[in-house]
Amino acid sequence: MSKLVTIAIPIYKRLEYLPSVLAIVAAQDYPNLELLVSDNGQNGTVVPDIVAKYYPKPFRFRQNPATVNISTHFNQLIENASGEYFVVLADDDEISANYVSDLVEVIEKHPEASVAMAIQETIDEAGNSLSRSKNTVPEVLSGPDFIRAAWGTHEYGFRSFSTYLARRDKLLDCGGYPNFYVGCADEDAMFVKLCLESSIAFSTRSVFRKRYSESSDGYSAPLEDLARGMRDYFEFLDTEPRLLKYAAAHPAEWKEAKVYLLGMGWKLYHLLWAGMYRNRLTRLQWFRAAFSLPFIPDYYRAVAQTFYSSVLGALLGVGKRYVPWAYEIYRTAKAKLS
Repeated sequence: MSKLVTIAIPIYKRLEYLPSVLAIVAAQDYPNLELLVSDNGQNGTVVPDIVAKYYPKPFRFRQNPATVNISTHFNQLIENASGEYFVVLADDDEISANYVSDLVEVIEKHPEASVAMAIQETIDEAGNSLSRSKNTVPEVLSGPDFIRAAWGTHEYGFRSFSTYLARRDKLLDCGGYPNFYVGCADEDAMFVKLCLESSIAFSTRSVFRKRYSESSDGYSAPLEDLARGMRDYFEFLDTEPRLLKYAAAHPAEWKEAKVYLLGMGWKLYHLLWAGMYRNRLTRLQWFRAAFSLPFIPDYYRAVAQTFYSSVLGALLGVGKRYVPWAYEIYRTAKAKLS
């Protein structure tokens, strides 16, 4: 008999995509599935009523009496799952009909792997495709090689680690999702714990479709919340016992991996700070937010460059209209910085 796989769907307040994701789970061609739906939004009987209406098979439902943070909720899903394998699927994301059967096949082929992943597509709120990971990824990567590819070279085009098929006992053994503020980077951190002393298996025959929007990815949160969550992530890299144990046994490998993992955090924060949040904050707020991360030399070099471009642009911006030669100097300087 095939091994039991739990597909867990976490719910908060957004319910409009739920009928669609239930249909996607019902369409899976794997014969031994458990659907676990968990309500973390105090929605009363609304969620189980929707599941009963749109999911034609037996399912399990749980509900938190009070809302807990994201990391705690996801760990509850792992703890309450019955399957030997575990898949977490956000209510607005999608998987191909062969997702579970394909990844069970590949992870059983590689007993050294803790997790199996499919091709990743990113889609917008309307479901239009934005990007796709590459089909050149090997069938299995060691933990250090995965860290290098995922957070260093980005050579295979993976952008999200929110949905995967994992051995549930490995998730429990590593402690699940770390409790970072607003769940910032907790998926990345859990993957690091999982893969350092194991492997990640891949298949190009099935697909995970990640829907990107500001609300679903936390980019609508205040920037100070993201900074606090990122500080939790940086502290994790220095204090997590599993990482310290690995670093002691493999100092050269961890030194390289940590550069990539630090870079993931500060580059994301800098991208958001210098981009979308720049227009949401006052100038003083924006200036102060630049110094919300601990001292990471590469990050503060990037901040200095951004400040330089910003100040120079403000001083010479008027030159485009009144002093054309000054504007040309500014354009040349900016091109050299970029």
